[in-house]
Amino acid sequence: MKKLYWIIIAVLGTALAVSVGIAAVQSSHLKSLKAQVAEQSAVIDSLLTRRMTVFDVHLNVTDKSTNKIYGRYNKGTIQMPSNKSYVLELDSISMNVGN
Repeated sequence: MKKLYWIIIAVLGTALAVSVGIAAVQSSHLKSLKAQVAEQSAVIDSLLTRRMTVFDVHLNVTDKSTNKIYGRYNKGTIQMPSNKSYVLELDSISMNVGN
């Protein structure tokens, strides 16, 4: 009977030691996450206080491309996609605004 008590005490002691170890690791991880949040907040605040210039940019495109298919004596249907996308990229480093 005494052996059973010692086994129970040993199991409870081991469980307590493991719980304390896990709590220490979680506490350390939580501290590093709080430091990351503080650093990110400082970066976001510095970006918000930066002087910005706003541009209205319009992209006008006239697409005159044609598809010529020579299929003499061929029967059937040829499906070609007609969706085209155009991208306007602005380089903010080389852009100057005159007043």
